[in-house]
Amino acid sequence: MRSRDRVGRVFRGVSIIAVILAVIIGAALLLSVSSVGVGYVAVVVDPVMSTVSAQGDGVTARYFLKAPWASVIQVYVATDTVNMWTDVDPQTGRTTYGDFPAVPCLTKDGLGVEVDITVRWSLNPSQVVELFKRFPGRDWKDSAIIPIIRRVVRDSTVKFTAMQTIEQRENVGVELQTLLAKELAREPSLANAVMLGAVDLREISLPAAFVKAIEAKLASEQLAIAAEFNRTQILVLANASAAAQVIEAEGAATARILIANATAESLRIIAGESGMNSTELTFLYLTLEALKDVAKTGKVTFLIVTGEAGTWILPIPQNEG
Repeated sequence: MRSRDRVGRVFRGVSIIAVILAVIIGAALLLSVSSVGVGYVAVVVDPVMSTVSAQGDGVTARYFLKAPWASVIQVYVATDTVNMWTDVDPQTGRTTYGDFPAVPCLTKDGLGVEVDITVRWSLNPSQVVELFKRFPGRDWKDSAIIPIIRRVVRDSTVKFTAMQTIEQRENVGVELQTLLAKELAREPSLANAVMLGAVDLREISLPAAFVKAIEAKLASEQLAIAAEFNRTQILVLANASAAAQVIEAEGAATARILIANATAESLRIIAGESGMNSTELTFLYLTLEALKDVAKTGKVTFLIVTGEAGTWILPIPQNEG
């Protein structure tokens, strides 16, 4: 009986140990299996071995094994965005902000402006471990990226005058994109982990007084353009009228010459055929011209008196009764 009891106790002890071992092994296996999702890289921190490693590529989801005591920290590596803008409701005066307010800047000519901007970036999965070592609190966005964006916006805006920020807005956006990409790559704490996506220059808000001055200037320039157009139009019309008058005068003069030449030729023919001398012919011509002028008066009866002193043509008044 005693041997049986002893064997039973041993068996129960072995069973208990086996169960405990199975539980431990199962728990260890459970703690050794982890996963990483799409858009993330898993940073595995092993305090026993003092190592930091990464699992995942940010594109596919997967399961992986790790030491049971190692901790896993998920790091988002897909597209991240920061919005820096300030919006004031003209009706209520209520001010709203993006993730951060608009960036206050100075232009080349010393005018204060506010730049509304949206920046997108992603993290290089192969550099996540180095980035995590430099920022174990995963605060690289607030500690490094945001300050760099603000500095670059100020450094870019100061290269342009206030008017150029309006006229060359596309160039301002290109300058921002180019300089920001260089500064993010140059920053040693970011370990080349930040890959710039897009920079959206939403708005450059100018002071209200400056905007009004620009509007007044544009209105004045438009009035000047309209006045110049009207002046040019008047000059063109005047030149056209003068040219028309010149042409008309030249035509009339040419007509008179033609008439005079024809008349002279007619007189020469008449003189040749009638045997009249030039004095008589001239007297006849003048008399006929005088009769034409009298006829224009509307008088149908007139008296012609000739004598040695000359010829008189006297209209006889008509009895209107």
